[in-house]
Amino acid sequence: MRRKHVLSLLMLSTGIALLIAATTVGVATSATQKAGHTTALRGGVLKVAHSGGGFDTLDPQIAYVANDWAALYATQRLLLNFPNKVGKAGSVLQPDGAAAMPTISKDGKTYTFHLRKGMRFSDGSPVTAQAWQRAFERDLSPKMYVQNGCFLAIDQMIVGAEKFANCAGTKGVKTSAHISGIKAKGLTLTFRLTKANPTFLSILGMQWFGAVKPNMKYSANPNGVLTYPSAGPYYIKTNQPQRLAVLVRNKYYKGFQEANPNQIVINENNGSGQAQVLQIEKGQLDLDFGQVPSDQVASVSQKYGGPNKGQFHVGPTTCVSWASLNTQRAPTNSPATRKALSYAFSRASVIKLGGPYSGTPADQFLVPGIPGYKKLHIYGNYPNFAKAKQVGAGHLSGTLNLYYRPSSTFQSNLVQFEQRQFGALGFQTKLQTADPTGYYHALQTKSVALGPDGYNVAGGGWCADYLDGFDYMNVNLDGNTIGDTGNVNYFYFNSSSFNKGLAHAASLFGAKRAAAYQALDKTLMEKYVPFIPYEVSNNRFLTSKRVGNYIYSAYFNYPILQALSVG
Repeated sequence: MRRKHVLSLLMLSTGIALLIAATTVGVATSATQKAGHTTALRGGVLKVAHSGGGFDTLDPQIAYVANDWAALYATQRLLLNFPNKVGKAGSVLQPDGAAAMPTISKDGKTYTFHLRKGMRFSDGSPVTAQAWQRAFERDLSPKMYVQNGCFLAIDQMIVGAEKFANCAGTKGVKTSAHISGIKAKGLTLTFRLTKANPTFLSILGMQWFGAVKPNMKYSANPNGVLTYPSAGPYYIKTNQPQRLAVLVRNKYYKGFQEANPNQIVINENNGSGQAQVLQIEKGQLDLDFGQVPSDQVASVSQKYGGPNKGQFHVGPTTCVSWASLNTQRAPTNSPATRKALSYAFSRASVIKLGGPYSGTPADQFLVPGIPGYKKLHIYGNYPNFAKAKQVGAGHLSGTLNLYYRPSSTFQSNLVQFEQRQFGALGFQTKLQTADPTGYYHALQTKSVALGPDGYNVAGGGWCADYLDGFDYMNVNLDGNTIGDTGNVNYFYFNSSSFNKGLAHAASLFGAKRAAAYQALDKTLMEKYVPFIPYEVSNNRFLTSKRVGNYIYSAYFNYPILQALSVG
């Protein structure tokens, strides 16, 4: 999910999945993912820590990191949304702002939604179809810090959206004031698509497309608009980036989502994960978004009887973790160098570094559950220095800038590991610390990433927005979408032949589509290697004794905040 990406604290990217796949082993089934009070208690304050980091942004049209979305799930009201349920049941979209599923024309190109009556924002104002029209406009507008819709080709999906957005690669199309293919009148919302699209309803489940006030401003600031009225169960009362976020129940909300705590208080960048474990055990905190630190997982698991039997929770994801490689900056601008680094990288060691239940090894971009996935065995789970030196002959010199977040124990340990592994090939290494106010800005901003102090290697990853090869490969790797700011493609990978392959795969359906993405996945890792994938991850959380109604979202890969009860 954010634009990424990623589960930022474990170096993953934003992302999130529509359907949950059995991608991991050694964790309990979905039936054990709900624990706590037999009856959810309503009231009180849920106290959440965010050790080792914070939210990238809580502006719904800029946010694209998994933890951002997990918080926004408590505030957003989408046309179609995910229920507060366990496992697959919680990954099936159902009408939320819409009164029913849409009426779809015979040619599959016109979707008509009729909205629920009586919906209100947290400031008491009515919610009409214009609220979702504005969400699409903010998602695509060139006046925003990032045009997230460009990465998912929303501009090419809806009639008139390309003219409205003028995304990178559209050759200077003159922008219009509104998207002509979206019509909002009262409680009726109509979308006209450029062609039939089987993924359109899945896309509506993304947090970008929740209702916002029709006059919500555009923002060119990476933090976006800090506080604003919401139509979901909660609204953001306080938002001090990288410090504090306070969510308060929306008294006007009527819908299928739970809204148990009166307030959800989230302290960001507030110390180490080790300290948060102690506070959770003492009842001073209820949950840490930073998860259980890798070096404490074994002891915590043992203390609480193993995963999903009490206060210690393990949940699977459709997230792939990687070490991203800047393909436009020496020495990682050479495919031979990138291949050598991948052979020298010990996936098994890094997963072990993550502690028990961390995840399973990955050697490719696609993950199990994505149509076209086929397990690849190219670089192996252990370092092969002989092969690395062979494929990288003549390209194993220079300095690698390793970018990381020092407040993250995992990232700090990982860059030390990378120093040893890459140093064994003959590279010099230099550690670059992230700005504490935002990890991704240096990755997303072209002038910084490609400047004299740009990075060569940085933590990242991806969690699916929906289970399709497009959301993994086209979103992250299409060089035509690279702009000045807000880039998802922070490998700055741009191959004309691969771009054509991506476009071709996106035009296909069914088995042919799956086969095309499977072939691209193999070509990507054998020929280009813009990143070093190493793990399909699990998430591991500890909750306090007073927390009940724990539901792990198969879509967001986080506990559902609004469903948790405290007592």
